[in-house]
Amino acid sequence: MWSRLTEWLSCPACGGHLSVDTFVEERANISDHDRALAVERGILDGDFNRYIEAGLLACSNCKTYFPIMHGLPVLVPYTTPIHHEFSGAFSDHLTKYPDYHFPNSAPVSGEQFVMNSFSTEWLAYEYDGVIWDLSYEDHEKRLLSELGPDALKAGRHGTFLEVGCGIGLSTFFAAKNMECDAIGVDLSLAVLVATKHFRDNPFLHFVQASAFSIPLKKEVADVIYTHGVLHHTYSTEKAVKAVGPHCRENGWMYVWLYGSGSKGGSVARRIAFHLEEATRPMIARNLASPISRAALGTLSFAYLLVNTLHRVKDPTVEKYDYGKALHAARDRFTPLYAHRHDYPEVAAWFQDLGFEDIAEVDWRTMPTANEDNYRRNTGVRGRRGRTA
Repeated sequence: MWSRLTEWLSCPACGGHLSVDTFVEERANISDHDRALAVERGILDGDFNRYIEAGLLACSNCKTYFPIMHGLPVLVPYTTPIHHEFSGAFSDHLTKYPDYHFPNSAPVSGEQFVMNSFSTEWLAYEYDGVIWDLSYEDHEKRLLSELGPDALKAGRHGTFLEVGCGIGLSTFFAAKNMECDAIGVDLSLAVLVATKHFRDNPFLHFVQASAFSIPLKKEVADVIYTHGVLHHTYSTEKAVKAVGPHCRENGWMYVWLYGSGSKGGSVARRIAFHLEEATRPMIARNLASPISRAALGTLSFAYLLVNTLHRVKDPTVEKYDYGKALHAARDRFTPLYAHRHDYPEVAAWFQDLGFEDIAEVDWRTMPTANEDNYRRNTGVRGRRGRTA
């Protein structure tokens, strides 16, 4: 992680200050373009190129410490396999903290399922120019349409936060287009993939964290973005309301969720929805079982067929191979939760958080390959009004 990230971080357990103890670091080579942008923004200093490969983030308030491993700060409020790997690698360093402990809270309902299933889903991803059935170009266009010109202006040279960043593509496109610092948080080890892939970009920061305990200071972000994530939590409303306070006054937040339109439509789509509702909890709770693996394999062939039909209608839809189809099946059928919400409900949550200028984003502004998916679901953005 870049050492500058510490200025935005806070303890996910108590909200206290996190101090950093570096075990392994290096001085990275910064491109001329990134150096010039840092100069333009007035943030180039002696530590700008300081990269922490391993270390500790310690909270003196609650005596909790959190590992930095493989360049990734692990700031979930409970222990994971990375904590055990870290303990084995740096046991001598931990003796300096006899009164401290790793986080010991219990995951909120469903988070362990999400962490396991999405980690498996994304760890094998290769950056091949296609994400889902969108080209990277269309993915970037979608992000810019979702945010809109006002949010893009608000985020310029500021701070962007993506909740549920996955492999970091939207985080990267945000940093590129707003020339800002972009922070991507995700519960799964997809952020480990992102950390490695974008290792040389000093404006990209990735953190493993829970949406319910985001380890960042309040009102830190000029723009918050979350797409296709919070409906996979036990309570979408509580997740949105945990994320919203990290948006600063006059900053913008955008949320995309499954909508009720994804339940209906054609007979085939209605059948698919009821099949998902019946089988997803069973698959999620038994991911390692042969039956679940066989079910996902069968579903993957269905995704291949649907993708073929979509490409007949719209040639801009990218072609699935079996691996991408399996990836899509896992994404839809392995989360424990997949709630649906329509615009009035989501807009009410925004209002409760003090957001104004709330609007549903028009599906017709999306790349054609994503129009139908967007039309059936819910994308909402708003500007945060005066904060207390």
